[in-house]
Amino acid sequence: MKVVVNDIELDLAPGTSAIDAVFAAGDDVPYFCSQEYMSPIGACRMCLARVGSPRKDRDGNWILDEETGEPKIFWFPNLMATCTTQVTEGMVIDTRSEAVKNAQNSMVEFTLINHPLDCPVCDKGGACELQDRAYEYGDGLSRFEFDKRRSEKHHELSELITLDRERCIHCKRCVRFFEEVPGDEVLDFIERGSHTYIGTVDAGLPSNFSGNITDICPVGALLDASSRFRGRNWEYDHTRTTSMDDATGSAVIVDARTGRIERVKAALNPDVNKTWIDDGTRFGHEYVDSPDRLTRPMVRRNGELQPVTWPEAAAYVAERLKGLSGKDVGIVLRADSTLEEGVAALALAEKLGTGQVDHAPRPAGSLLPSRPATLTDLATADAIFVVGDVTEEAGILDLRIKDALKGVTPPELLPHGVPIADLRLKERMPRRAEILTVAAPYRVDLMRHAGASHLYPAGGEAELFRALTALAGGGQLTDEQRAALGADEAAARQLVDRLRSASDGVLVVGGFALARREAAEAARAFARAVGVKELLVGPMANSHGLELLGVLPSHERYAFPGMLQEAKALIVSHLDPAKDPDVAASLKERELLVVHDMFLTETARLADVVLPARSVYEKDGTVVNLEGRFLPVRAAPVEAGQAEDFTGVVRYLGEALGERLEGRSVRSARRVLKRRLELDLAELPDNGVIPRLKARPAPKVTTREAPAAGGNVLIAPSMARVEYLHRNPHLNAAVGGPKLSVNPADAEGLGVMDGAEVRLRVGGVWRDAVVRVTEAVPAGLMTLPALPEQGVGLVQADLGSLVVDQVRLEVAS
Repeated sequence: MKVVVNDIELDLAPGTSAIDAVFAAGDDVPYFCSQEYMSPIGACRMCLARVGSPRKDRDGNWILDEETGEPKIFWFPNLMATCTTQVTEGMVIDTRSEAVKNAQNSMVEFTLINHPLDCPVCDKGGACELQDRAYEYGDGLSRFEFDKRRSEKHHELSELITLDRERCIHCKRCVRFFEEVPGDEVLDFIERGSHTYIGTVDAGLPSNFSGNITDICPVGALLDASSRFRGRNWEYDHTRTTSMDDATGSAVIVDARTGRIERVKAALNPDVNKTWIDDGTRFGHEYVDSPDRLTRPMVRRNGELQPVTWPEAAAYVAERLKGLSGKDVGIVLRADSTLEEGVAALALAEKLGTGQVDHAPRPAGSLLPSRPATLTDLATADAIFVVGDVTEEAGILDLRIKDALKGVTPPELLPHGVPIADLRLKERMPRRAEILTVAAPYRVDLMRHAGASHLYPAGGEAELFRALTALAGGGQLTDEQRAALGADEAAARQLVDRLRSASDGVLVVGGFALARREAAEAARAFARAVGVKELLVGPMANSHGLELLGVLPSHERYAFPGMLQEAKALIVSHLDPAKDPDVAASLKERELLVVHDMFLTETARLADVVLPARSVYEKDGTVVNLEGRFLPVRAAPVEAGQAEDFTGVVRYLGEALGERLEGRSVRSARRVLKRRLELDLAELPDNGVIPRLKARPAPKVTTREAPAAGGNVLIAPSMARVEYLHRNPHLNAAVGGPKLSVNPADAEGLGVMDGAEVRLRVGGVWRDAVVRVTEAVPAGLMTLPALPEQGVGLVQADLGSLVVDQVRLEVAS
């Protein structure tokens, strides 16, 4: 439809807001309360404009202006908030008249009545929307001479978020975010009039996505507690990159100053995370600046690790390798290594003549689905079945599922990007809970938003999918199959019928099902039976990419677990298998152990050579997320000493071995990938691409034998990376440490109480945890967060090894 904005004629789609019409015309209008991907409410009154429209007479024809003969414009009697005004055919919008300017100036003046003028000490100074709008639309004068209102400053909403109530302008962005995006409803306005303030529930901010309110706050009222008073916005180096905290590949901006990461913020990627990230991604970066980080190579001499240069360390490794057969050397990367590092590992394996190359953690089932779904498919699905705890495993999946519950398709991008005001979104709009079913072995957070939930026996994923497949085939269930459903048979039949009749159904398979090959195969068979797309959640950032590339052993007995027993020489990157005492004893017998890591881990303490590693924030490269999207990873300017990624390791080892190996640098690895994939990764856009690969590599090994599904502890996914949690003080304080979740009946039997610090041996690995007594976990089962070396799945804990920190209990009581 035709719309005129400040004498510029536009052709806009029906339903467009007037504020987006102004921006589409290349003009500007101030606003505070509007926010992309959230409902427009017209609360701040800054986006006022003069708006008029033509009218039709009773005969259906336009009423014409007698002087011009054109349709007559009937102006609204008052200025209109453009964020809540929908454009109509022939609408005229004026943002430049004196009446509009006076109104905007008055709103700036009104907003500043009680706002403290503490810009020099405000963290938002230089990046504050109120500062910008006051400069652009205010006249710098105030007619109010009374004292400003005084409110509580530096109020901790949680361990992660600090609120300065004096600076709050009551735009309601934060309140609407929690209600509309994660659906947690933990913030609201309290009191009325000049006494109004933002408050939260007594428990703080019980949400995995609370940090997003610091990004969308237009002023310095809501602040990231981990970066307060650390620097000014113009002092930061802003690096747009991809999050390596889970398999979704969320877009982030890493802000660094003087070689240190100060904060991580969400970046816009409409196809992946929109403008949101979870708290694990936002606050999980402090470990990078730990004082005990490794910055130089070390070689064991006279029983002690001593600092050396990179060439000396590489020469030492090359010399020790000469006495070994190539097939006796094992190489393993962590599953958040980039594609370029994967190329480097394969090149080194080829040079050494070994088939013992792998990445870990690696699920038993393949992550390459036959009918893959994208995140947009998930957000627009009309039937969703989730198996697992995706809120903790890949938080953005939680938010995209809730997008689907709203029944609003992702907005089309306008010339200025994402619409500022999507008029289809409303406050407290109804959710289509009936389209979502969630199944898990314990009560997960997403079940609060689901129309139906299934609590199946832990380790029973294969049986669950087989029973559902039998229902899809019209068969009768046995008593054992009914027990495996975790719900009554009628509810299960209703789920099967909904998925089968859906035009855009999606099955989301988490790590619990992928941990066992038979369960992964049963999930695929069920997806085929009901005709839905699959979204398989890998354990780490590049699990999909490393499998696609073929960073896999030539035989399953050469996989990482077997490698620990069979390889005479072992090169381990970012993994700590020596947490298991039995593995540690085995590693001591290796003829050569090379560890590439950031810290002196248990495995590094046993190593012959320790090589300093770059963190995920310091790498250049590429990852492939769970939908098959190739995403760019860019290095932030962080001071890391002599640390190198795995391409650097291969460069030095290749020189010591007398050969320039492919994959010796990111550029070299990308030349290899361009030949293999016919895709130039150096030219990837910020938002990534999902290519149709002409030359898909054929993985040598895609599955491994399924372990027995037995045990009393379920290793579960965690939003917070447990291996670094003790080095992330703010996130650790918010999470409360790694949690051993126990049913009240089991806690009483074990003699432990909520908050007790315990140590026990789980699946052979000694684990420290804090007890959380909760009825969300069924009796007879406990849950514990996963580690890279101890992936999700059911394991046996030695309850006789349980040690309770009695000293801390006495202090607490």
